[in-house]
Amino acid sequence: MDGLKIKVKTTDGFESIFSLRPRIIVDFETKYQKGLGKLIADEQKLEHIYYLAFLALKHNGKVVKPWGAEFLDTLEEVTLVTDPSSESTETV
Repeated sequence: MDGLKIKVKTTDGFESIFSLRPRIIVDFETKYQKGLGKLIADEQKLEHIYYLAFLALKHNGKVVKPWGAEFLDTLEEVTLVTDPSSESTETV
């Protein structure tokens, strides 16, 4: 998941791009019981993207409402961003 980031813009004017660090990915995979790569490639739902935004904000110190309708109402725009220049650290 090297080079994968998430851009989050909230209704209060906050906007930032966050790296999807290991803790965010593991928390995501624990909730959905599937790998992030599989969910993004094969079974992507907007809920997945919004939950990644929730985790990214939370794990980067932004105070967020609990996951659910209240949190979703604070989102203006959420986009997955890939960095093609990022080198993979995968091992074979």
